[in-house]
Amino acid sequence: MRKILLLFLMLLVFVSCADKYSITGTFTQCMFDGKMAYIKQLEDNVMKPVDSCEIVHGEFVMSGALDSVRCVSLFMGESNCIPIVLERGDINVSFANSSIKIGGTPLNDKLYEFLTLRDSLTMLLAELPHKESSMILEGYDHRDIIMQLGQKENEYRKAIDKLETNFIVDNYDNVLGVTWFLELCYGAYNQYGYATTTPQIDEIYSRAPESFRANTDIKAYMKLVDEK
Repeated sequence: MRKILLLFLMLLVFVSCADKYSITGTFTQCMFDGKMAYIKQLEDNVMKPVDSCEIVHGEFVMSGALDSVRCVSLFMGESNCIPIVLERGDINVSFANSSIKIGGTPLNDKLYEFLTLRDSLTMLLAELPHKESSMILEGYDHRDIIMQLGQKENEYRKAIDKLETNFIVDNYDNVLGVTWFLELCYGAYNQYGYATTTPQIDEIYSRAPESFRANTDIKAYMKLVDEK
């Protein structure tokens, strides 16, 4: 009887020490009240549900046991796909008007620091056509416009490449590095219509440790590249 009791107590300790996640979402507006919040993970090109709950009075809470750290997507209804790292700890998601703030755990803090910087550079790129229109109206020579804006575009694209490369290299040992590397790979696939690499992908892969290259999804993509 004592052995059974001891085993039961050990099991309780094990369960209580298991990794758990908690996601708390808050909204300044209640436009999503009554809708469902979902966590979904991409598997075999299908978004499969991981967890869900109803949004009530501008709030939702999801929690559960965590068997592995992974990148997932948060949905409100069927829209607002938001990347989140499902990891141990309390993850905070706040929605204020059109801005979203996510943090509270180490990898989510890293991810959103990176995404904020990348978004700012992407916005600068997106503004170049408007800048071109303004320069035309101001009477700039067409060749000068092409030269100036071409230099700016090249500068911004190089900055984005450097930011992405450093982010992946700095996170070779966790899910962030793998996930964003695959994002680059699938971006190349969508651009060219077949599995291929780019100079940026080749640089990152050549510097990567064997543990990174051994990832199942990375191996599968590189195999497609070799077979094309």
